[in-house]
Amino acid sequence: MAAPMKSDAVGIAACDEVVFVGTHGIEDQISNLGVWDIRTGNLLQTFRNGSTAPYSLCLLGNEGLLAASHTKPVIHVWSMLRQSQKHRKLICGKMVCCLAITPDGNYIAAGLEDKLHIWQVCTGELYSVLTHCSAELKCLKFSPTGEFLVAGYKDGTVAVWELQDSLHQDTVRIADQHPISTFAGHTGEITGLHITLTNKVVSSAVDFTVKVWDLLSSEELKMFELGAPVCSVIVDHSEFILYAGDYNGNVYCIDLFYQPGERSVHIDTREESPAFTSYVAHVGPVQHMCLTSDQSKLVTASDDKLVKIWSLMSPVSPIVITVNDKVSNLLVVPTPNALIFPDHKPRVTIGNLSRHLHSTDDTNEEVEITIFIGKPL
Repeated sequence: MAAPMKSDAVGIAACDEVVFVGTHGIEDQISNLGVWDIRTGNLLQTFRNGSTAPYSLCLLGNEGLLAASHTKPVIHVWSMLRQSQKHRKLICGKMVCCLAITPDGNYIAAGLEDKLHIWQVCTGELYSVLTHCSAELKCLKFSPTGEFLVAGYKDGTVAVWELQDSLHQDTVRIADQHPISTFAGHTGEITGLHITLTNKVVSSAVDFTVKVWDLLSSEELKMFELGAPVCSVIVDHSEFILYAGDYNGNVYCIDLFYQPGERSVHIDTREESPAFTSYVAHVGPVQHMCLTSDQSKLVTASDDKLVKIWSLMSPVSPIVITVNDKVSNLLVVPTPNALIFPDHKPRVTIGNLSRHLHSTDDTNEEVEITIFIGKPL
């Protein structure tokens, strides 16, 4: 359930964007998931009775939050509405290693070991079980339009699936489904994915590299080699600047148009270069990064139990949020209506997740939870 803090709806409404932070804390610990004011770093609300495994926190329909458990084969569901604040669990057949939701809130994609499962939200029907390789899935991202699903694997492979072509409840047709493109340029585990508005995919890995490639053709457009394993990556809306966080706590701001004729660029922090700037942001690996919608702030999170909100417009000290454990998930979004108007009624149902294609098994007794999906109220 959600635990409101001493902050009324008027105060929350004044905040354009909020930061959701999930941690690696003990299962069912009170403060494993919280929402913070991006302007001040003040805690607005916490969500109880669950945990958030890495790469699994998702916002659903401006009213709900989903995250995988890091100890059980369960997807936790929280509603931000008072009328539906009970915490629920969606049971899966295996441990969920990553999770993503389409921008329209209609489909959930989850990595269960090496297999990619796709469910319809409102019914819980299983529409796809896709396999590309035997390596474990590490992270999932839908493209901004929801047309494509990009998956990163432990062996360094990245695969792109076209969503509509993958939605079949026919086991024969699903067996014939393959990614529309693949990229195998990394030699280590994929740690981060970002998809731009122009269908470029940016991937980071423990092999010290960040690669930019075309989503449809798999052509490698640019490669940046850093001095340490790269843990997270994000690109601004204009696609001018790439931000990368490494294992040593450094954040790099890299000019994507530096040396346009060169596909491979080595970043050496011992030398000054017009290609990049770097600074020590944390004392632990920078596992997660997000930009605000107006690109004025960069939010970073690390294993040092700190979340920092950096101004990109002025050289002021960052706002620092201290949490109870290593950060497992970070999400920066416009303030959900459910936080501003918690008394509104939920209007769409999320069904219990089927374990099999064409499932007619109605014996699952998990209680359904209703969550609004669609245009903001």
